[in-house]
Amino acid sequence: MSEQEMEFATPQGLRPGSQLDARFPISYQTSVPEAMRVIIEYFKALSQRDLAGVAKSLHFPFALYEDIDPILVESESALLNNPPATINVTGKGDTQVMEGSYDLLERLELQTFSPVAAVLTMSFMRYTPDGHKLALCDGLYVITNNDGEWAIELFSTIFTPRDYIGVKYAEVENAVFTRSRDWMLGYYNRDQAMLNRCRVPGKSAGIAIYGPRERAGNARNNIPMAGYVTKGIKSRLRVTEMTQEQIDASDANFDQFAGWAGGGVGEWAYSLGLPDVRVLHATVNKAHTMGGYIRFVGDHQVVSETRSPGILVYRNGRWGMAGGPGNMMLHHDRSNSNG
Repeated sequence: MSEQEMEFATPQGLRPGSQLDARFPISYQTSVPEAMRVIIEYFKALSQRDLAGVAKSLHFPFALYEDIDPILVESESALLNNPPATINVTGKGDTQVMEGSYDLLERLELQTFSPVAAVLTMSFMRYTPDGHKLALCDGLYVITNNDGEWAIELFSTIFTPRDYIGVKYAEVENAVFTRSRDWMLGYYNRDQAMLNRCRVPGKSAGIAIYGPRERAGNARNNIPMAGYVTKGIKSRLRVTEMTQEQIDASDANFDQFAGWAGGGVGEWAYSLGLPDVRVLHATVNKAHTMGGYIRFVGDHQVVSETRSPGILVYRNGRWGMAGGPGNMMLHHDRSNSNG
């Protein structure tokens, strides 16, 4: 692929062999304001109990995690005729929206971004018709540009009843740290079994943007922008159901990873989970997380930093990652730095 064939030109200053990182405005100058616009349109429609308005802020198909398994909604007509319970504002059918209730926006936070997508978290408080707090809704939303249209393609919500707002779940904090540690050690030790233990069987929904292996390979071939595409993209959503047998048969291709992970800095030696890996929102069986990792060469210099939001669920007695936006961008690539 030539420079002329790529949808996004390589920004001035991006060094040969390097990947796009957050120092370049193309990473955020369009995606962040568009994502904010979309999420506000979504919340306005939801708070006004306008299902048709909600539909205008969504890609189809889209997936929603109400509990620990994703719900796939294939089309606008499917949404209008049979909306998932947490966004069923019609007053008919299965719904979790109290009649006469109202919602107040609490906060919005940007988590990650790239030229073609952004991840936001949003919280709002729901009140009873007579003005008492009913529940807090914390959500993680993936907004993507598909064929020129920005909309929500995947989201997950956690509703916390009033009496449980502020409750901390120590086992979730521990699970997030443990998974982050074990995932990094799986690569350091070339231990596929350790990686596999970080996943849980079952249905998952994710968004395919521009994967880390593909980004690294294209960077080595000096076409780092090749995977940032919107034209002709109809859907980035991937809904799958993974068995334990399929997980056990996974192959991380450690040799390829080790050869690429050092970028232009040096030979990769090890990776550590981000020191501020955190739980964004949690309940007894699901959490929205903000993690990622930093890669190092042997003398402990940083190679790169990646940030990755995710959806962690509790299934069959263990916690594991079950979906989310994935590793959509490299936040900081020292291969772009001088020296």
